[in-house]
Amino acid sequence: MGVELATDKAGFHEMDEVNFSDSELVYHVKNALQSVPLGHSDSYDQLIGLLHHTERRAPDEVALFVTSLKALSGAVSCIDMVHHKSLLSLIFGMSLWNYGPDVMDALLELILALAASSGNYLDCCLDMLVSNFMPPWSFIDLLKQPRGIARKDQVLSRVHSTLKDIADLVPLSPSRLVPIVIQRMPNVFTKEPLIVVYVENMLRLESGLIRELVGNMMLVALMDRLVDLDVEIAWEEILQDDFSKGIFEMELEDMEEPADDGESDVGEALKLHRGSSSRKSLGRNLIAEKLDSLMVLTFEHLESCEAGGRLVEVFETLMLSFQTTVLNAFKSKFAQFVMYYACALDPENCGVRFARMLSDSFVCSTSPPLTRMSAVAYLASYLSRGKFLTASFVANILERLVVWCLDYCKIHDGDINPKVHRVFYSGCQAIMYVLCFRMRSMMNVPNLRSQLLLLPLETILKHPLSPLKVCLPSIVEEFLRQAKAARLFTVSETFIFSDLLESELSRAFGGIDRLDMFFPFDPCLLKKCDRYIRPNFVYWSMVRTTYDDDEEEEEDSSDGEHGEDYEYSHPDDVMMARSYDGCDDLDLDEFDDSMNKMSITPKNSLYYRFGDELKMQMPSRIRPSTSPESL
Repeated sequence: MGVELATDKAGFHEMDEVNFSDSELVYHVKNALQSVPLGHSDSYDQLIGLLHHTERRAPDEVALFVTSLKALSGAVSCIDMVHHKSLLSLIFGMSLWNYGPDVMDALLELILALAASSGNYLDCCLDMLVSNFMPPWSFIDLLKQPRGIARKDQVLSRVHSTLKDIADLVPLSPSRLVPIVIQRMPNVFTKEPLIVVYVENMLRLESGLIRELVGNMMLVALMDRLVDLDVEIAWEEILQDDFSKGIFEMELEDMEEPADDGESDVGEALKLHRGSSSRKSLGRNLIAEKLDSLMVLTFEHLESCEAGGRLVEVFETLMLSFQTTVLNAFKSKFAQFVMYYACALDPENCGVRFARMLSDSFVCSTSPPLTRMSAVAYLASYLSRGKFLTASFVANILERLVVWCLDYCKIHDGDINPKVHRVFYSGCQAIMYVLCFRMRSMMNVPNLRSQLLLLPLETILKHPLSPLKVCLPSIVEEFLRQAKAARLFTVSETFIFSDLLESELSRAFGGIDRLDMFFPFDPCLLKKCDRYIRPNFVYWSMVRTTYDDDEEEEEDSSDGEHGEDYEYSHPDDVMMARSYDGCDDLDLDEFDDSMNKMSITPKNSLYYRFGDELKMQMPSRIRPSTSPESL
């Protein structure tokens, strides 16, 4: 096999329309490379000119280009980092997106040869491949068209195949690849299409042929970037403060308001945070849209992991990342829903593991107080909102929290001090918050009712530390109202069930301006993410409390004897969603935009109320949505 090189095309003056075999062509390229240190660079310069040709190539020019790249692959032993710097710079700067399949294959053959020839070129080769994770900006619009999608597949399939080939030839290459991928990862201000396609490649690495070597770090880096995007989103434009209302009233107060027209999205509600005068405004919704798109990519990846039987493996990595990054990122509003969705996909494994990790973090006396308080806030929100969690499991986790609070009461007999005992108060508030959502479903199951009645809640709440006087009054009042209706306490007369917001001690710790605890799994405001979260999520509007009127209870009990029989004979399998009648047939598109605004998290988190180490602004109020009429 050979190629005919014309004088004006070849760039080598000694090639005069003569057929060269591949070996002869390699010889001429080697000669051009070896002549440079001797001071003869004419042939080398002409080779550079041939490779640097930027105009659209004719078919014969493309053939010459491919042949030259293949010849270089056979001459890599003659390439020197010092004398051939311009050649190497040209090669490593080429974008596969600009070429057809033949050129791509020849160029990647050269990259593979360079990576395997010397450790000096390995990082440059890996960097060149990673740089091709993203297309040139001119290709962005083309990616929406069939031929653009085809080009994307041609490029990325070859890139990842070459990365695998290099890993086979150079076993240490994956350890060099990871920092390059992380370093080249687009920042939060990169255009959405580019950051999305880059993350697609990271997830492809996580699930690809070298996932065992690089997968964990891809997930960790992705979670870090999700948090970076998350904390860039400010709430001020969508939050409204009205501390005269309880948090449950906030979430339901607009039930009678008309739904949105469907044309607005979360971007119209979110205003980007400007951290410094030098930061440019990115508009109203760009950060939120990027985060939304990346979260959906992550959700879809988790679905593929679950289908492939490796979700539990991936979840362990995600949980470690959550503990080191998300758990203490007090401004995080959305990134934590990656954990939530993974738990929803596999409640028996991931769902249980997550709750136990959070409860372990809370009871661990060696952890910092803020970490413990954050953990129990996550736990309370998770147990309350997770539609996929069984009643028996929630009851068992609650029992563990109650036991810890009781043990705390036994060794602390002082006066009320929200700062000193902030971990204790956060635990008490978590217990009451969960029971506001779950009490009725537990009381409807005989063995869970017995378990709940045996919990020493009364002892804890009547302790001199007086958690009822320190915890958020709206949660305390809702809890006591349901507890009274359920006859949870044997001596209910000892508790005041009304006017809690007006107590003198309550006013001393905040009164009507009392600052609420941060509940991380408040309804997700990201429009595309909401479609994944909503089917597995409990909204306050769905909750049937213990004080619902008799007519509602009779209607609830008339759903069928078979369901009741199953509930009594299989109490461990009863899902918490049994208390949210009418929610399984929701038209997800019917109130897609309306759910985007619902939350119960007021402004300024628990760190103001239980201590003052961290003075920071947290979500003050997210206006609720109009729930389906069926509810």
